Amino acid sequence: MSSSGNSESTQYRLPDLLRNWPWTRHLSPHYARAKKESSAWVASFRPFKSKGQKAFDACDLNFVRAGCDLMNFYFVYDEYTDIADASVANELATIVIENMTEDSLDQDVPSSSSTHILGQMTRQFWKRASTLAKPGSPCFAHFIATSERYLRAVSLEAEDRAMHRVRSFDDYFILRRDTCGARPTLALIEFGLDLPEEVTSDPVIQALTQDAVDLIILVNDMHSYIREISCGLADHNVLTPIMRDYNLDLQSALNWMDTYTSRVIERFLSNQARMPSWGPDIDARVRMYIDGLGQWVRGNDDWSCEGKRYHGSDGLVIRDTRMVTICPRKANYIQEDESTDMGATTAPGSKSKKLGGTSSRTKLDRIRMEIQSWWYINLVQGLLFKNMARKFLAWKI
Repeated sequence: MSSSGNSESTQYRLPDLLRNWPWTRHLSPHYARAKKESSAWVASFRPFKSKGQKAFDACDLNFVRAGCDLMNFYFVYDEYTDIADASVANELATIVIENMTEDSLDQDVPSSSSTHILGQMTRQFWKRASTLAKPGSPCFAHFIATSERYLRAVSLEAEDRAMHRVRSFDDYFILRRDTCGARPTLALIEFGLDLPEEVTSDPVIQALTQDAVDLIILVNDMHSYIREISCGLADHNVLTPIMRDYNLDLQSALNWMDTYTSRVIERFLSNQARMPSWGPDIDARVRMYIDGLGQWVRGNDDWSCEGKRYHGSDGLVIRDTRMVTICPRKANYIQEDESTDMGATTAPGSKSKKLGGTSSRTKLDRIRMEIQSWWYINLVQGLLFKNMARKFLAWKI
Protein backbone atom coordinates (compact mmCIF):
# COMPACT_ATOMS: atom_id res chain seq x y z
CA MET A 1 0.00 0.00 0.00
CA SER A 2 1.22 3.44 -0.88
CA SER A 3 0.32 6.38 1.36
CA SER A 4 1.04 9.26 -0.95
CA GLY A 5 -1.78 11.57 -2.04
CA ASN A 6 -0.44 12.12 -5.57
CA SER A 7 -0.76 10.16 -8.79
CA GLU A 8 1.89 7.65 -7.67
CA SER A 9 -0.41 6.38 -4.92
CA THR A 10 -2.44 3.27 -5.66
CA GLN A 11 -4.14 2.34 -2.40
CA TYR A 12 -5.04 3.76 0.98
CA ARG A 13 -7.02 2.64 4.02
CA LEU A 14 -10.14 4.41 5.25
CA PRO A 15 -10.49 4.80 9.02
CA ASP A 16 -13.86 3.95 10.53
CA LEU A 17 -14.64 7.48 11.62
CA LEU A 18 -18.01 6.62 13.21
CA ARG A 19 -17.06 3.49 15.11
CA ASN A 20 -18.12 5.19 18.37
CA TRP A 21 -21.21 6.93 16.97
CA PRO A 22 -24.29 5.64 18.85
CA TRP A 23 -26.76 5.99 15.96
CA THR A 24 -26.96 2.84 13.87
CA ARG A 25 -28.04 2.22 10.28
CA HIS A 26 -31.76 2.24 9.53
CA LEU A 27 -33.92 2.52 6.46
CA SER A 28 -36.93 4.80 6.56
CA PRO A 29 -40.30 3.04 6.85
CA HIS A 30 -41.47 5.48 4.18
CA TYR A 31 -38.89 4.24 1.68
CA ALA A 32 -41.22 2.78 -0.97
CA ARG A 33 -43.66 5.66 -1.15
CA ALA A 34 -40.99 8.38 -1.14
CA LYS A 35 -38.95 6.58 -3.78
CA LYS A 36 -41.94 6.30 -6.10
CA GLU A 37 -43.02 9.92 -5.69
CA SER A 38 -39.57 11.50 -5.97
CA SER A 39 -38.62 9.30 -8.92
CA ALA A 40 -41.77 10.42 -10.70
CA TRP A 41 -40.92 14.03 -9.94
CA VAL A 42 -37.46 13.68 -11.46
CA ALA A 43 -38.85 11.90 -14.50
CA SER A 44 -41.34 14.73 -15.08
CA PHE A 45 -38.42 16.96 -16.12
CA ARG A 46 -37.31 14.42 -18.76
CA PRO A 47 -33.74 15.13 -17.67
CA PHE A 48 -31.90 12.20 -19.20
CA LYS A 49 -30.72 10.86 -22.46
CA SER A 50 -30.80 7.08 -22.70
CA LYS A 51 -27.41 6.54 -21.06
CA GLY A 52 -28.22 8.75 -18.09
CA GLN A 53 -31.69 7.24 -17.67
CA LYS A 54 -30.27 3.73 -17.60
CA ALA A 55 -27.86 4.70 -14.82
CA PHE A 56 -30.61 6.47 -12.92
CA ASP A 57 -33.05 3.56 -13.12
CA ALA A 58 -30.43 1.18 -11.75
CA CYS A 59 -30.38 2.93 -8.38
CA ASP A 60 -32.62 3.75 -5.43
CA LEU A 61 -34.21 6.93 -4.06
CA ASN A 62 -35.71 7.20 -0.62
CA PHE A 63 -36.56 9.28 2.46
CA VAL A 64 -39.76 11.20 2.93
CA ARG A 65 -40.66 13.18 -0.16
CA ALA A 66 -39.35 16.62 0.79
CA GLY A 67 -36.00 15.19 1.86
CA CYS A 68 -35.69 13.24 -1.38
CA ASP A 69 -36.40 16.27 -3.50
CA LEU A 70 -34.08 18.55 -1.56
CA MET A 71 -31.15 16.17 -1.58
CA ASN A 72 -31.64 15.40 -5.25
CA PHE A 73 -31.62 19.07 -6.04
CA TYR A 74 -28.55 19.90 -3.95
CA PHE A 75 -26.47 17.05 -5.32
CA VAL A 76 -27.32 18.09 -8.86
CA TYR A 77 -26.50 21.70 -8.12
CA ASP A 78 -23.15 20.66 -6.66
CA GLU A 79 -22.30 18.49 -9.66
CA TYR A 80 -23.08 21.28 -12.08
CA THR A 81 -21.17 24.00 -10.26
CA ASP A 82 -18.15 21.72 -9.96
CA ILE A 83 -17.28 22.79 -13.51
CA ALA A 84 -18.70 26.33 -13.41
CA ASP A 85 -16.74 29.53 -12.97
CA ALA A 86 -17.72 31.98 -10.23
CA SER A 87 -19.87 34.08 -12.56
CA VAL A 88 -22.00 31.16 -13.75
CA ALA A 89 -22.23 29.78 -10.21
CA ASN A 90 -23.53 33.13 -8.96
CA GLU A 91 -26.13 33.25 -11.72
CA LEU A 92 -27.34 29.78 -10.82
CA ALA A 93 -27.45 30.75 -7.14
CA THR A 94 -29.58 33.79 -7.93
CA ILE A 95 -32.06 31.66 -9.87
CA VAL A 96 -32.54 29.35 -6.91
CA ILE A 97 -32.69 32.13 -4.32
CA GLU A 98 -35.31 34.05 -6.29
CA ASN A 99 -37.53 31.00 -6.29
CA MET A 100 -36.99 29.91 -2.68
CA THR A 101 -38.64 32.45 -0.43
CA GLU A 102 -41.66 32.24 1.81
CA ASP A 103 -43.73 34.37 -0.56
CA SER A 104 -42.19 33.32 -3.88
CA LEU A 105 -45.25 31.26 -4.74
CA ASP A 106 -47.45 34.35 -4.52
CA GLN A 107 -45.32 36.81 -6.46
CA ASP A 108 -43.87 37.17 -9.91
CA VAL A 109 -40.18 36.47 -10.40
CA PRO A 110 -38.05 37.31 -13.45
CA SER A 111 -39.02 35.13 -16.38
CA SER A 112 -35.47 33.87 -16.92
CA SER A 113 -35.51 32.67 -13.33
CA SER A 114 -39.00 31.20 -13.10
CA THR A 115 -38.74 29.34 -16.42
CA HIS A 116 -35.22 28.03 -15.87
CA ILE A 117 -35.21 24.35 -14.95
CA LEU A 118 -33.54 25.11 -11.60
CA GLY A 119 -36.15 27.76 -10.91
CA GLN A 120 -38.97 25.38 -11.73
CA MET A 121 -37.52 22.67 -9.51
CA THR A 122 -37.00 25.09 -6.64
CA ARG A 123 -40.56 26.40 -6.77
CA GLN A 124 -42.00 22.89 -6.91
CA PHE A 125 -39.87 21.81 -3.96
CA TRP A 126 -40.81 24.89 -1.97
CA LYS A 127 -44.52 24.44 -2.69
CA ARG A 128 -44.37 21.03 -1.02
CA ALA A 129 -41.94 21.92 1.76
CA SER A 130 -43.96 24.96 2.82
CA THR A 131 -46.79 22.65 3.91
CA LEU A 132 -44.60 20.86 6.46
CA ALA A 133 -44.80 23.57 9.11
CA LYS A 134 -47.08 26.35 10.21
CA PRO A 135 -46.92 29.60 8.17
CA GLY A 136 -44.31 31.93 9.62
CA SER A 137 -42.50 29.16 11.50
CA PRO A 138 -38.85 30.00 12.25
CA CYS A 139 -37.75 26.87 10.42
CA PHE A 140 -38.58 28.50 7.07
CA ALA A 141 -36.32 31.47 7.73
CA HIS A 142 -33.56 29.14 8.94
CA PHE A 143 -33.86 27.00 5.84
CA ILE A 144 -33.85 29.93 3.42
CA ALA A 145 -30.91 31.66 5.13
CA THR A 146 -28.77 28.53 5.24
CA SER A 147 -29.70 27.67 1.64
CA GLU A 148 -28.54 31.09 0.43
CA ARG A 149 -25.28 30.67 2.34
CA TYR A 150 -24.80 27.32 0.64
CA LEU A 151 -25.52 28.68 -2.83
CA ARG A 152 -23.21 31.68 -2.45
CA ALA A 153 -20.47 29.59 -0.86
CA VAL A 154 -20.46 27.29 -3.89
CA SER A 155 -19.62 30.39 -5.96
CA LEU A 156 -16.63 31.01 -3.70
CA GLU A 157 -15.58 27.40 -4.22
CA ALA A 158 -15.75 27.97 -7.98
CA GLU A 159 -13.54 31.04 -7.55
CA ASP A 160 -11.05 29.02 -5.50
CA ARG A 161 -11.01 26.37 -8.20
CA ALA A 162 -10.37 28.90 -10.95
CA MET A 163 -7.49 30.41 -8.97
CA HIS A 164 -6.11 27.01 -7.89
CA ARG A 165 -6.40 28.22 -4.31
CA VAL A 166 -5.95 25.67 -1.52
CA ARG A 167 -7.16 27.00 1.80
CA SER A 168 -5.70 26.21 5.18
CA PHE A 169 -7.51 23.61 7.27
CA ASP A 170 -9.26 26.25 9.40
CA ASP A 171 -10.23 28.42 6.43
CA TYR A 172 -11.39 25.38 4.50
CA PHE A 173 -13.74 24.34 7.28
CA ILE A 174 -15.28 27.80 7.47
CA LEU A 175 -16.18 27.63 3.77
CA ARG A 176 -16.97 23.92 3.70
CA ARG A 177 -19.60 24.23 6.43
CA ASP A 178 -21.63 26.06 3.80
CA THR A 179 -20.55 24.37 0.55
CA CYS A 180 -21.45 20.91 1.87
CA GLY A 181 -25.15 21.85 1.97
CA ALA A 182 -25.57 20.21 5.38
CA ARG A 183 -26.87 23.32 7.15
CA PRO A 184 -30.07 23.70 5.10
CA THR A 185 -30.57 19.95 5.10
CA LEU A 186 -30.34 19.84 8.88
CA ALA A 187 -32.67 22.85 9.02
CA LEU A 188 -35.23 20.62 7.30
CA ILE A 189 -35.30 18.51 10.48
CA GLU A 190 -36.91 21.48 12.23
CA PHE A 191 -39.94 21.38 9.93
CA GLY A 192 -43.01 20.41 11.94
CA LEU A 193 -41.21 20.39 15.28
CA ASP A 194 -42.13 24.02 15.96
CA LEU A 195 -38.96 24.72 17.92
CA PRO A 196 -38.96 28.27 19.31
CA GLU A 197 -36.07 30.63 18.61
CA GLU A 198 -34.88 30.39 22.20
CA VAL A 199 -34.20 26.71 21.54
CA THR A 200 -32.58 26.91 18.10
CA SER A 201 -30.41 29.84 19.20
CA ASP A 202 -29.28 28.12 22.40
CA PRO A 203 -25.47 27.72 22.43
CA VAL A 204 -25.68 23.98 23.13
CA ILE A 205 -28.11 23.37 20.25
CA GLN A 206 -25.97 25.45 17.94
CA ALA A 207 -22.84 23.56 19.02
CA LEU A 208 -24.56 20.22 18.39
CA THR A 209 -25.67 21.35 14.94
CA GLN A 210 -22.23 22.60 13.96
CA ASP A 211 -20.56 19.42 15.18
CA ALA A 212 -23.05 17.40 13.12
CA VAL A 213 -22.15 19.52 10.09
CA ASP A 214 -18.44 18.96 10.76
CA LEU A 215 -18.93 15.20 11.05
CA ILE A 216 -20.83 15.19 7.76
CA ILE A 217 -17.93 17.06 6.15
CA LEU A 218 -15.30 14.72 7.53
CA VAL A 219 -17.16 11.55 6.51
CA ASN A 220 -18.08 12.93 3.10
CA ASP A 221 -14.58 14.16 2.30
CA MET A 222 -13.04 10.87 3.38
CA HIS A 223 -15.24 8.97 0.94
CA SER A 224 -15.32 11.56 -1.85
CA TYR A 225 -11.53 11.98 -2.06
CA ILE A 226 -11.24 9.04 -4.43
CA ARG A 227 -13.60 10.64 -6.93
CA GLU A 228 -12.25 14.17 -6.49
CA ILE A 229 -8.63 13.18 -6.95
CA SER A 230 -9.71 11.30 -10.07
CA CYS A 231 -11.61 14.34 -11.39
CA GLY A 232 -8.96 16.89 -10.44
CA LEU A 233 -11.20 18.48 -7.77
CA ALA A 234 -9.35 17.44 -4.61
CA ASP A 235 -8.29 20.98 -3.66
CA HIS A 236 -11.73 21.36 -2.10
CA ASN A 237 -11.43 18.30 0.10
CA VAL A 238 -10.33 18.44 3.73
CA LEU A 239 -7.56 15.90 3.14
CA THR A 240 -5.66 18.31 0.89
CA PRO A 241 -5.27 21.11 3.47
CA ILE A 242 -4.50 18.53 6.15
CA MET A 243 -1.65 17.16 4.02
CA ARG A 244 -0.34 20.63 3.19
CA ASP A 245 -0.72 22.23 6.62
CA TYR A 246 0.88 19.36 8.51
CA ASN A 247 3.23 18.01 5.82
CA LEU A 248 1.60 14.57 5.82
CA ASP A 249 1.14 11.93 3.18
CA LEU A 250 -2.37 10.74 2.38
CA GLN A 251 -2.51 7.82 4.80
CA SER A 252 -1.12 9.93 7.63
CA ALA A 253 -3.68 12.62 6.83
CA LEU A 254 -6.46 10.05 7.09
CA ASN A 255 -5.10 8.95 10.46
CA TRP A 256 -4.99 12.60 11.57
CA MET A 257 -8.60 12.98 10.41
CA ASP A 258 -9.57 9.94 12.46
CA THR A 259 -8.19 11.48 15.65
CA TYR A 260 -9.80 14.83 14.91
CA THR A 261 -13.18 13.19 14.22
CA SER A 262 -13.05 11.32 17.51
CA ARG A 263 -12.69 14.65 19.34
CA VAL A 264 -15.70 16.08 17.50
CA ILE A 265 -17.80 13.04 18.41
CA GLU A 266 -16.76 13.30 22.06
CA ARG A 267 -17.75 16.97 22.08
CA PHE A 268 -21.12 16.22 20.46
CA LEU A 269 -21.98 13.52 22.99
CA SER A 270 -20.83 15.71 25.87
CA ASN A 271 -23.07 18.55 24.70
CA GLN A 272 -25.97 16.17 24.26
CA ALA A 273 -25.59 15.08 27.88
CA ARG A 274 -25.78 18.67 29.16
CA MET A 275 -28.80 19.74 27.13
CA PRO A 276 -30.89 22.43 28.89
CA SER A 277 -34.55 21.75 29.65
CA TRP A 278 -37.44 23.81 28.30
CA GLY A 279 -40.21 21.63 29.73
CA PRO A 280 -41.46 18.15 28.79
CA ASP A 281 -43.17 19.13 25.53
CA ILE A 282 -40.30 21.08 24.01
CA ASP A 283 -37.71 18.66 25.39
CA ALA A 284 -39.42 15.81 23.50
CA ARG A 285 -39.20 17.81 20.26
CA VAL A 286 -35.55 18.68 20.94
CA ARG A 287 -34.79 14.99 21.30
CA MET A 288 -36.38 14.40 17.88
CA TYR A 289 -34.16 17.12 16.42
CA ILE A 290 -31.00 15.64 17.96
CA ASP A 291 -32.03 12.19 16.75
CA GLY A 292 -32.33 13.66 13.26
CA LEU A 293 -28.78 15.01 13.53
CA GLY A 294 -27.51 11.61 14.63
CA GLN A 295 -29.29 9.77 11.85
CA TRP A 296 -28.03 12.22 9.24
CA VAL A 297 -24.41 11.70 10.29
CA ARG A 298 -24.77 7.91 10.25
CA GLY A 299 -26.70 7.85 7.00
CA ASN A 300 -24.06 9.93 5.27
CA ASP A 301 -21.46 7.26 5.97
CA ASP A 302 -23.73 4.34 5.09
CA TRP A 303 -24.87 5.90 1.83
CA SER A 304 -21.27 6.62 0.81
CA CYS A 305 -20.62 2.87 0.81
CA GLU A 306 -24.01 1.61 -0.32
CA GLY A 307 -24.46 4.13 -3.10
CA LYS A 308 -22.31 4.31 -6.20
CA ARG A 309 -21.31 7.96 -6.20
CA TYR A 310 -17.82 7.50 -4.77
CA HIS A 311 -16.95 3.81 -4.78
CA GLY A 312 -19.03 2.47 -7.66
CA SER A 313 -19.99 -1.17 -7.27
CA ASP A 314 -17.13 -1.72 -4.78
CA GLY A 315 -18.76 0.22 -1.94
CA LEU A 316 -19.76 -2.74 0.22
CA VAL A 317 -16.35 -4.36 -0.22
CA ILE A 318 -14.64 -1.10 0.73
CA ARG A 319 -16.92 -0.78 3.75
CA ASP A 320 -15.61 -4.13 4.98
CA THR A 321 -11.97 -4.01 3.88
CA ARG A 322 -11.54 -0.20 4.20
CA MET A 323 -9.10 -0.35 1.25
CA VAL A 324 -9.50 2.11 -1.64
CA THR A 325 -7.63 2.10 -4.94
CA ILE A 326 -7.08 5.38 -6.76
CA CYS A 327 -8.45 5.16 -10.29
CA PRO A 328 -7.19 6.90 -13.44
CA ARG A 329 -8.32 10.48 -13.77
CA LYS A 330 -11.85 10.81 -15.16
CA ALA A 331 -14.21 13.62 -16.09
CA ASN A 332 -17.03 15.21 -14.19
CA TYR A 333 -20.39 13.69 -15.22
CA ILE A 334 -21.26 16.69 -17.36
CA GLN A 335 -17.88 16.60 -19.05
CA GLU A 336 -18.25 12.88 -19.70
CA ASP A 337 -21.55 13.38 -21.49
CA GLU A 338 -20.22 16.34 -23.47
CA SER A 339 -17.12 14.46 -24.50
CA THR A 340 -19.26 11.70 -26.02
CA ASP A 341 -21.70 14.04 -27.76
CA MET A 342 -20.54 14.63 -31.32
CA GLY A 343 -22.40 17.93 -31.34
CA ALA A 344 -20.62 19.31 -28.30
CA THR A 345 -17.80 21.56 -29.39
CA THR A 346 -17.58 23.88 -26.39
CA ALA A 347 -15.10 23.02 -23.68
CA PRO A 348 -16.57 22.68 -20.16
CA GLY A 349 -16.35 25.88 -18.18
CA SER A 350 -15.84 28.12 -21.22
CA LYS A 351 -17.54 31.50 -21.51
CA SER A 352 -20.13 30.28 -23.98
CA LYS A 353 -21.65 28.31 -21.14
CA LYS A 354 -22.97 31.44 -19.49
CA LEU A 355 -26.72 31.45 -19.02
CA GLY A 356 -27.43 33.86 -21.83
CA GLY A 357 -24.99 32.37 -24.29
CA THR A 358 -25.50 29.95 -27.16
CA SER A 359 -23.56 26.87 -28.18
CA SER A 360 -24.12 23.52 -29.87
CA ARG A 361 -26.02 22.45 -26.77
CA THR A 362 -28.35 24.85 -24.98
CA LYS A 363 -27.93 25.59 -21.30
CA LEU A 364 -31.13 23.74 -20.53
CA ASP A 365 -29.95 20.66 -22.40
CA ARG A 366 -26.66 20.71 -20.49
CA ILE A 367 -28.45 20.96 -17.15
CA ARG A 368 -30.85 18.18 -18.10
CA MET A 369 -27.96 15.96 -19.11
CA GLU A 370 -26.09 16.84 -15.97
CA ILE A 371 -28.99 15.66 -13.84
CA GLN A 372 -27.86 12.11 -14.47
CA SER A 373 -25.75 12.67 -11.37
CA TRP A 374 -28.98 12.10 -9.42
CA TRP A 375 -28.40 8.37 -9.77
CA TYR A 376 -25.95 8.54 -6.90
CA ILE A 377 -28.57 9.58 -4.35
CA ASN A 378 -29.31 5.83 -3.88
CA LEU A 379 -29.96 5.28 -0.19
CA VAL A 380 -29.22 8.59 1.42
CA GLN A 381 -32.57 9.89 2.58
CA GLY A 382 -33.86 6.70 4.13
CA LEU A 383 -30.56 6.18 5.89
CA LEU A 384 -30.41 9.73 7.17
CA PHE A 385 -33.81 10.31 8.64
CA LYS A 386 -35.38 7.01 9.70
CA ASN A 387 -36.24 8.02 13.24
CA MET A 388 -36.89 11.67 12.42
CA ALA A 389 -39.30 10.78 9.61
CA ARG A 390 -41.18 8.26 11.70
CA LYS A 391 -41.55 10.57 14.67
CA PHE A 392 -42.25 13.60 12.50
CA LEU A 393 -45.20 11.92 10.77
CA ALA A 394 -46.55 10.64 14.07
CA TRP A 395 -46.26 14.18 15.44
CA LYS A 396 -48.18 15.64 12.53
CA ILE A 397 -50.95 13.06 12.86
